[in-house]
Amino acid sequence: MSPDPLLLVRLAYVAAYVFIFVIDLRTRRIPNLITYPLLAAALFVRPDSIGLVPLAHVITAVVVFALFAFFALRGWMGMGDAKLATAIALASAPVVTLTALWLAFLLGGLVGVLLLAGRRVGRSSAIPFGPYLALAGIVAAVVPDVVAGYSPFAALFG
Repeated sequence: MSPDPLLLVRLAYVAAYVFIFVIDLRTRRIPNLITYPLLAAALFVRPDSIGLVPLAHVITAVVVFALFAFFALRGWMGMGDAKLATAIALASAPVVTLTALWLAFLLGGLVGVLLLAGRRVGRSSAIPFGPYLALAGIVAAVVPDVVAGYSPFAALFG
């Protein structure tokens, strides 16, 4: 019996996100060597489907990239974060993307507050955001139906 192709796709996405998590924690950089293949792969294979990427994913990805690129140009995060968020958006349904990115900001903010409260970082310290995006990507890749089903944004997408 051959393995489910979508399971292999999910595992590939999870592996990429795990590498990004570790690399960004250690180096504060998200390598193009991983984000570019993720962006290219998402055009044809995603954790929940195989085939040409739906237009809704593309529109969501363009909006996500514009928002994250704005953040990067302001110095609030890096362009690697923008490319990773865009890859997540291409690979996930719009409601899953919005929920996953919301979770990344929520978790990143919570950890930031805890680090500040514990005096582990100062108010002007840079905290890598890629690990939180990578965790969001893992959740979106592994359990997209659960994410969509419990999304506070589900009403926006019908």
